[in-house]
Amino acid sequence: MSGPKALLLVFSEVGSRVPTEEYHDWYNNEHIPLRVNTSTFSSWARFQEIDGLKPVYAAYYDLESVESTKIPPYSQLAETRSEREKTIMANLDLVDRRLYESYTGPSLRPSSLYNPRQTARYTVLVETEVKPEAEEDFNRWYDEEHIPMLAKVPGWVRSRRFVLKEDGVMGVEGLKRTEAPPKHLAVHEWATQEKLESDAYKQAMSTPWRTKVLESVVRKTRREMELYKQWTRDD
Repeated sequence: MSGPKALLLVFSEVGSRVPTEEYHDWYNNEHIPLRVNTSTFSSWARFQEIDGLKPVYAAYYDLESVESTKIPPYSQLAETRSEREKTIMANLDLVDRRLYESYTGPSLRPSSLYNPRQTARYTVLVETEVKPEAEEDFNRWYDEEHIPMLAKVPGWVRSRRFVLKEDGVMGVEGLKRTEAPPKHLAVHEWATQEKLESDAYKQAMSTPWRTKVLESVVRKTRREMELYKQWTRDD
């Protein structure tokens, strides 16, 4: 199916009603394996927080397109859920699902550390909502300055950007969310955690243009996650 590529990002918090061991067994041995062999998905990876924040777990999947989630085989995944999956998902504290479309502006090629068959060990997820009148400058800053400067930091693997299209939330904690997530998502992948000590990173985070952009930011969240497990499809 044609259209820009997409990304499905799902945060989850287990809570006390589901044993953590059972949660991982279901996710690793049932939930994701059913997605590996469908044409809609092209990557499958789970992550765990390293920033001390909640939700503790996240997973993201590269998708063929937003449109591909409206038709089989993707649409059948919810229709054919096992009783076990229905029970677990109904009892988790939080399932926070966000569907994004790839940003269509300029992109920078990944570094030599990038391996298409191996998810980077560390991921930084940055969600940003800016004032509508500032979006053009926000996009230019990301494209022309911010990502090119991050690319000079040792350990940088790649940075990708996405725009929110749909979101949904389940669970006791999830019901407390009253607004949609921020519109813009940046996924920065890193091979190491040493970036904060780098002069190149400090420079990227302290430019006059960045300071100007931040004045127009309405909401922003930043999560640091470490790879928990990934899957590959046998080609």
